[in-house]
Amino acid sequence: MKKALALLLAAALALSTAGCSTFFDKEYYASEEYQAQEQETEEEEDAIGNISSYAALKRAITSLVEEHVESAQLQFLNYEGTISTDISTACWEVKSSTALGAFAVDYISYDLSRIVSYYQAEIYITYKRSEAQVAALEETGTAGALAERLDEALREGETYLVLELSTASVTADSVLDDLETAYYSDPLACPVLPEVEVDFYPESGVERIAEITLDYGLDSQELSARRETLTQAVEDISASVRGEETATGEITETEEAAVAASGEITAGREEADMVYALCLYLTESCVQDEAAGSTAWDALVNGTADSQGIAMAMKALCQALDIECLVLAGRMDTQEHYWNIVFIDGQSYHVDAANWNDGGENVFLVGDEELWGAYWWDTSEYPVCPEGYGYFETDEETETAEESEPEAETDADAETETEAG
Repeated sequence: MKKALALLLAAALALSTAGCSTFFDKEYYASEEYQAQEQETEEEEDAIGNISSYAALKRAITSLVEEHVESAQLQFLNYEGTISTDISTACWEVKSSTALGAFAVDYISYDLSRIVSYYQAEIYITYKRSEAQVAALEETGTAGALAERLDEALREGETYLVLELSTASVTADSVLDDLETAYYSDPLACPVLPEVEVDFYPESGVERIAEITLDYGLDSQELSARRETLTQAVEDISASVRGEETATGEITETEEAAVAASGEITAGREEADMVYALCLYLTESCVQDEAAGSTAWDALVNGTADSQGIAMAMKALCQALDIECLVLAGRMDTQEHYWNIVFIDGQSYHVDAANWNDGGENVFLVGDEELWGAYWWDTSEYPVCPEGYGYFETDEETETAEESEPEAETDADAETETEAG
């Protein structure tokens, strides 16, 4: 009996010890849970808190997009409104109506929960643009600043621009107009006019992002090489017209013919004579073909171009000779046609080197009235050319005056001799 009682006591003691062990284990795990609560508190300190209005909610989500954050916590305190409705609206507006959201965000989702005395939302943002693309955004602002930036892009051969705008006046057409203006103003800046694709985010409004893609049809090395070749050709031709030595030290037969046809061209010769020499050069060296290319490169390097290419070549050459010149787009005999307006002594005149018939008398340094009828152009877009220069008439009058002057002197001498007799 005693032995059995002892065994029962030993078993009870063993069970008692096992129960204490289980209790202590629970205390240990509770301590681990407490540590986890401390870590959660530290994360909550990084959350965006105290959101109490719709405006603050929208600003908070926008700031996450600006920093390219993929997930974050928003905490609401004393919120004025219905959180569940407002957070859905705010996510949609940031994604679709703000410039950066429309450009960079694919979609925004959230989980909303109540934690004791406040609400907390977990925001998840999926992007369609990389963080580097968002960081590359340029603040351009006005339409004028955009035009300057496009001019710079064309000169540098840039292929991709993402610009922040703060004007509603910019459209895809106005972007193309700005690029064409930059292209026609300096043919050496870019040897080809790129194809342009423009997208806006959002599509309308004042605050937008313009994504602009430029396709030159050439890689950067080819574009740079073509620009250098064209620049050298222009320098050589303009040097020959001035009577200077070219970079190669030689003047081509065509250049010699152009100079000979217009008389000796020196550095001191008037602008009209130099423009005339350029027209002769283009007539001799470039075949006019409306099916050919439309660039100064085509006219001056390839030797065949349409009227636009010849007008661009004239612009480049005049520019090298410090003669102000514009490329004019219009029609000739109902067909699309390009020619130039040049400025001599501050006065503007029409010049068409692509239609050099009868020695150019009808298309060289003429006024609006002399050209209008066979030609048409938007007169509101270009300077008025009030009258012709009289280039050819001036030469004839000078020759007549020179021929008659000796005769006058002979008559006077004869009278003197008669009186003396």
